[in-house]
Formats: sequence, C-alpha cells, structure tokens
Amino acid sequence: MKKSLVTLVAASLIIALTTGSALAGKRWRIAGIAPVDHASTKILKEAAKEINGKTDNKYKLKVYPASQLGDYTLVLNEVAQGAIELADISITPQLDKALGIVYMPSLAATYDDIDRVYAKGSNFYTLYEELLAKHNIKLLGIDVQGFAGVGMVKEPKDPKNIGVAKGTMIRVPPIETWKTVAEALNYKTVTINWGDLYPAMQSGVCDGWIAGTPSWNYIAFKDLLNYYIPYNTTVDSTAYIMSMDKWNGLSDAEKKVFQDAFTTAAAKSRENARNADAGFIQKMADKGIKIINLTDDETRAISKEVKDRVWPKLAKSLGQDTIDRLAKDLP
Repeated sequence: MKKSLVTLVAASLIIALTTGSALAGKRWRIAGIAPVDHASTKILKEAAKEINGKTDNKYKLKVYPASQLGDYTLVLNEVAQGAIELADISITPQLDKALGIVYMPSLAATYDDIDRVYAKGSNFYTLYEELLAKHNIKLLGIDVQGFAGVGMVKEPKDPKNIGVAKGTMIRVPPIETWKTVAEALNYKTVTINWGDLYPAMQSGVCDGWIAGTPSWNYIAFKDLLNYYIPYNTTVDSTAYIMSMDKWNGLSDAEKKVFQDAFTTAAAKSRENARNADAGFIQKMADKGIKIINLTDDETRAISKEVKDRVWPKLAKSLGQDTIDRLAKDLP
C-alpha cells in the first residue's frame, strides 16, 4: 500500500512537471524597441491583449519593450529562426539589400499617401511581405512612426530650394538610401553612430541630422536644435513580424485573429503618427525651435525632385523591376 502510494505521488509529480513544461512552452514573446511609455508599445500591448482574449490565452503573449530581448538586428534573426515568436522592430538591409525599400523616399508625401501605401494591399506592402517571407518571416503589418525631417543646430541655406547647396553637414545612418536622400536635398553628409550624435552636433562635427520623426527630434535633441525642416520625403516605420514557422503552425481561425489584431494595430499607428508629428512639431516651436514649414505643394514638389534624383541610383542596388513595382503606388 505504502509502495503504491509512493508510486502514485511520483507519477502525479511527473504529470504535473510535464504539463507545466508544456504550458510554459506556449508563452510567446513579442519583442519591441519602443520605450515602455511610447505609443507604439501601448498599441502593441493592445494587440497582444486582443489575441490573448480571442484565443483563450492559449499563447500567453507578452510584450517586451525597450529592446529588453536584445538589439533589433539580433531579434530579427531570432524571429527568422523561431527563437522569438513575434516582434515590432526596425528592418534593415543587412538581412537582405532588397529590404532597402523600407527607406525608399517619395513613396508618400502626405498622411493620406501613408494610409494608402503603407497598408496591406499596396505594391509596397506586397513586395515587403514577399522579401521577408524569403527569410522565414511573416509580415503582419507596418507600424508607422511618422515622417522623417531634418533637425539642425545651424540654419541651412535656402532650405526649401534643393537646387541650392545647403552649406551644412548632416548626419546620416549607415544606410545607402538615407545618404542618397540627404545628398539629393543638397546637404553634405557624414555617417555617425546614433550614440555619438548628440556630442557630434554639440561640438560642430555635424550641423544636424536626418532620419528622425518630430518626436525623436524633440525627445532626444530639444535642448540642442535651433531649426527643424519637415521635408517629409521618407516615412520612418517599424514592422510587426512573426516567425513563419509559428505562423504556419496556427489554425486558419487563429491566423485570422493574429492578422486582424495587427491590421488594426497598423491602422492605429498611422493615425497616431499623424497626430504625434503635429503635436511634437508644436512642442518644438514652443521650445523656441524654428519650424521651417512647407506647404503641401512644396512638399510634393520636393518629394518628386528627390524621387527623380534618388530612384535611378537605387535601381542599381534594388533592381529596376522593384522600382517599377513601387512606382505603381505613386499618385
């Protein structure tokens, strides 16, 4: 009797441990790069909550913001391998040079353009989806951060006329597309690591920078900048992505739940970008930073000029077929 009881207890423990391990295996992680209190993190948590609710918490999705799961370049590879299930991160051409389309200028010149081009169904979105699928990654949506402008310590010459050399040096990320855009706007460029940008502008190594939305210009450099030019030639975005292996393991009903949640999240991000850009431009103005505003006509004219200068150069690295597909999204 005593022996049987011991055997029964041991068997129960084994079952409990096995069940616990199985349940633990269903704890799916979503890696994010935005700060804890950023709108992107809030939207991401809302998507996770929706999915958990509609799947009876089967996958126990949890968001890890502020790069808690590692640098986005590492996370990207881990999603491809299935080690991390989902993420909302920047996508770089380091994975595939064709992904340089993410930073293509002149795909959108207004927020209405963003609503059309950065939503599921556009040529840009479909191509983006195809490129990530080649690397075992499912694209669930695009998290739009806003339009990128130029923040300056020193005032550039005739900033609205890109035919005039600006007489200033701006920092660009180590991405070919950004360098070609800055040069098309007639700025001299220098590549500087993000962590070194503040002291570089402070000491005069560079006079400003390109690639940041109004929110980043205000949050990171409000005490340093004197001018901001919302050229709006390029959209800053991250991507809602998922391991293709994990995606393929879902039932059709579950796939719909995941896709619907992130389609909604992407739409929220586009609306938030519109409001955040306007809000942070006003905050910069209130701080004493001079905003060199452009009319819609001026923005579209500059966008077209940048496209005419930059797209032929990018055709060499991205391929003419890619350029032709993207051109179909233009108004």
